[in-house]
Amino acid sequence: MTAVAAGLPLLALVLVAGCGNSKHAATSLDRHGDPARMTTSAATTTTEANPREFPEFRIAMDEATDYLDPGLADTTEGWGVMWNVYLPLLGYRHVNGPAGARLVPYLATSLPRISRDGRTYTLTLRSNLKYSNGAAVVASDFKKAVERDFKLDSPGAAFFRNIVGAHAFARRPGKGGIPGIKVDDATGSIVIHLVTPQADFPNVLASEFAAPVPANAPDTDTSLHPLAATGPYEITSYQPKSQIVEQRNPNFHAWQFHGAVPAGNPDRVTWDVVPNATVALRRVLSGKDDWMSYYQVPSKRLHGIEQTRKWRLKFFTPPNLMYFFMNTKVPPFTSLEVRRAVNYAISRRWLRRLAGGLAHTTENILPPGYPAFRAHSMYRHDLRRARRLVRKSGYRGKHVIVWNHDVPGDLPYTEYLVSVLRSIGFHATAKVVTAGSYWTTIGNENTRAQIGFADWVEDYPHPLDWFGLLDGRAITPAHNSNYANLDVGSVNREIEALTRPTKLTRKVDSSWARLDRKVMRLAPWAPFLNQEETDFFSARVKLGCYVNNVLYEFDYASICVSKK
Repeated sequence: MTAVAAGLPLLALVLVAGCGNSKHAATSLDRHGDPARMTTSAATTTTEANPREFPEFRIAMDEATDYLDPGLADTTEGWGVMWNVYLPLLGYRHVNGPAGARLVPYLATSLPRISRDGRTYTLTLRSNLKYSNGAAVVASDFKKAVERDFKLDSPGAAFFRNIVGAHAFARRPGKGGIPGIKVDDATGSIVIHLVTPQADFPNVLASEFAAPVPANAPDTDTSLHPLAATGPYEITSYQPKSQIVEQRNPNFHAWQFHGAVPAGNPDRVTWDVVPNATVALRRVLSGKDDWMSYYQVPSKRLHGIEQTRKWRLKFFTPPNLMYFFMNTKVPPFTSLEVRRAVNYAISRRWLRRLAGGLAHTTENILPPGYPAFRAHSMYRHDLRRARRLVRKSGYRGKHVIVWNHDVPGDLPYTEYLVSVLRSIGFHATAKVVTAGSYWTTIGNENTRAQIGFADWVEDYPHPLDWFGLLDGRAITPAHNSNYANLDVGSVNREIEALTRPTKLTRKVDSSWARLDRKVMRLAPWAPFLNQEETDFFSARVKLGCYVNNVLYEFDYASICVSKK
């Protein structure tokens, strides 16, 4: 997921997760994993006995939410709000650290049963599930959600193109349904047939794009009139640029999920949309809000906050990458020598200073925290070597245009790269376009963007989400996310081979690590930073309950506050 929503072809995608706590009554279980008996009084007692409940949690939020519709949202902000509202069949553990990337059943009774050929997934919906409006959740609601994604032209529709019949449905979404999804509302059975095996398909089933929606959900954006919820909270009000309000879902029962989904501690969650980080910080310091949501503590204030209020501050590094892409189909970056020269010429330490110090330097495709991550050290800063490579390439003196968008925090990277390219022998200039059109502009083959800034925040925790950005089979004339246009047969074949295993074993992780190194020898990118972020809280928040999901980041459902 780039800074602006970007959906990739299905073989190219990946998410991450976090951590929390959930209270549920002890019950006997039937063979489907559902409570065999659960009386109303038992459920009521469990809720009343939860000492962590409190009336309201208030959040100072940024303005970057794109949608509050599970079929359309493709930003960290949108997902962060909806994670505890719209539950998919599968989801991620509400726990801190790498364990949060582990898939668990949400609306499904268990993880999918996968056929030997890796092409058929069978799941069963939990029984007696209800939406926040009281309507029953049925198996066909999952099929409705997937087909609705195509009708909405959702950025997540690409995730489902590997389902049998999805391509034809995508061309004519108003005609019939997707034949590769078979459902039975009476038994709760869901059977999905894929065209080819796909290792990350369980992660696709855990995305918000796969969250079941009511049969009467319109095929239009419902952000202002939110759909009925399946999670612990429902969105009761949304005023863009002003406020989002969530209340407890009266039909959510945590005991049905056996600890996989938290019951939720706040009765109400209010997201106050504020214009900048300075305002957000002021509101949290004064106690008007309890958390700075997706805003970072301003660098000028960070040292003082660390000195006086360190106990209210958390640092974390979400799976992300900032890199310079180099178009391998456009001179001078058709030359391996030139691409390697750029990697040697940039000072990743200096780029870290430009980021305000809240970042870790990197030469890798994969981010730290992945089991497949093995840190590279192939391109230590060496301007002399870079200049020699440029002279050897024969492209010295070539005119180069460096692309970027008009996001103030990212512009210094363009200025720096322009200066570096000039220092190693190129006539470099900058080309800055509006943020809203940047990704589609550089993703259009007619633009022939030579080199530029890019960033990526994972869609889900699987290496395919990262290497799909370098898969030659995913290159398209428009909306292309392989900005380097890397199309190397051996790389494509290795990515294809690694789409088949359904488990990330040590052997599979080692294969991904080797591929990371192989790709970086080809140098289609110059990766430079994994950004670090901050969570800052009001004085009443008890961080013993703090949960940071590797995909959705801070889990507001699990937080506790002092009740003094």
